[in-house]
Amino acid sequence: MLLGVSSALTSTFFVLLFLWFIVLIVTLISLSKRRDIVKPVKIFWALVIFFAPLLGLIFYYVYGPAPRRTPNKSNITTSSNQYKRSY
Repeated sequence: MLLGVSSALTSTFFVLLFLWFIVLIVTLISLSKRRDIVKPVKIFWALVIFFAPLLGLIFYYVYGPAPRRTPNKSNITTSSNQYKRSY
């Protein structure tokens, strides 16, 4: 009986570990591809994520640099060769 519980816990642990590893890899790849963050800040976040994996991921997604926003093309209107943005 104990062996069955141990086996279930072990397989659950490995599934969660695998999912966490995928999230970690995706986060590091998206961090490396961002062009709005300078290299020292990228290195800082990568180190935080690497050395404090769970807290690092949480802090990055909560407190990390905000994604760069581009203006919505529907908000830009043309009038006599001038661009006006309505916000």
